[in-house]
Amino acid sequence: MSAGGGAGAADGACDSCGVEGDVLTPVRRTYVTPEAWDTPGSSRTLDEVERWCFACRSHYPHEDAFDG
Repeated sequence: MSAGGGAGAADGACDSCGVEGDVLTPVRRTYVTPEAWDTPGSSRTLDEVERWCFACRSHYPHEDAFDG
């Protein structure tokens, strides 16, 4: 998976789905575990920065990498 890259970069492929030629935005992937009858829900956001396309940002949990 790639690291870095500026917001709006269209070079390379999405680190989540692999689509090429789309605008890519730097994000941090978030893993979500839903609550169950015997365990509490939780989420964990990775430190690694990935570049995702619009579709992946629309469907999968993440945090924008360069909120400021």
